[in-house]
Amino acid sequence: MADLVEALDWLPKHYGHLDATAEHRVPDKYYSPGFIAAFAAYLTLKKVNQESVVFDNDNHEGYFSAVGLAKAVWGKDDYLYERKNAGVNYAPLTPLASQDDVDKATAQINSCLRAYASYGAADYGRSPAFKELTHVVGEMHDNVWSHGLNTGFSVAQRQAIKGDSDHAIEFSLADCGMGFLEELKRSRIASQKGINSDREAIEWCIQEGNSSKLAKLEDEWAQSVPEDFLGGKLFGSAAVAVSGNGNHHQGLGLAKLVELAKSYHGVLNIASGDCLMMMRRGGSPRYRRLAEPWKGVAVSLSIKESSFMAAKADEAEDVRDIMNLLRG
Repeated sequence: MADLVEALDWLPKHYGHLDATAEHRVPDKYYSPGFIAAFAAYLTLKKVNQESVVFDNDNHEGYFSAVGLAKAVWGKDDYLYERKNAGVNYAPLTPLASQDDVDKATAQINSCLRAYASYGAADYGRSPAFKELTHVVGEMHDNVWSHGLNTGFSVAQRQAIKGDSDHAIEFSLADCGMGFLEELKRSRIASQKGINSDREAIEWCIQEGNSSKLAKLEDEWAQSVPEDFLGGKLFGSAAVAVSGNGNHHQGLGLAKLVELAKSYHGVLNIASGDCLMMMRRGGSPRYRRLAEPWKGVAVSLSIKESSFMAAKADEAEDVRDIMNLLRG
């Protein structure tokens, strides 16, 4: 299966040094959301023409078309049919270039996730664990929009696990923007904390409470008006900047992703610069150096539905214990 890890190795090797108009072949493989999000971001970064992307398998070409690759990357929807499974088995690929895009992508993916949660006999949508996942989706979308330099994309899919009756939910996003290290340098955190490498930047960013958005980059005494201020001269005739960029989250989504992966035995990949962090089935983070640096940030999280079901059962047991204690 071609996942995010394979995308990080394959894309720079096969697409990184080619002319944008040259033929770019897509091998006959099964592609996960992690690969698709990174693929879309890389095509955008390299300004690859749609006509030069050639699929070895026509069925996979149809799949990428249904997911919305052409619509998201080139603004041309080449899918000729109704997307009946959108919102049921997958959330289409969505660009993250504006606040409206962020809100749309968050609503779209969370709506899709809720559909997964109520599919058949699953019904784990009320689980606090699942609610935490939907909250993290919004946090991560905001982060990509803030730092992705209009190259961010997200996608989600519910997929069967080979040889198992279980299913997995995979959420992924990728951008070719600043990346963690450059963002920490921009916010002066890198110099304050002695962060000099991409690995150190990832290690800092996944710690609870750490966020470059908490750094005060602007003059804290400068006058500013709220984003929804519509007119008038609140501060007289002087020109006053509008504060913020529409992003109100504190950038803590990465720590929550790590917590979700650890608590619910997920598979988490986070890449930025020359470093890839991997977590497998609740284990500790492992790091490896990428042969070619990833310009920006790429993330994928996959959690089995059985893990959410188990969490739901545990939470129900906790409630029963509390009720029994209250009854004496």
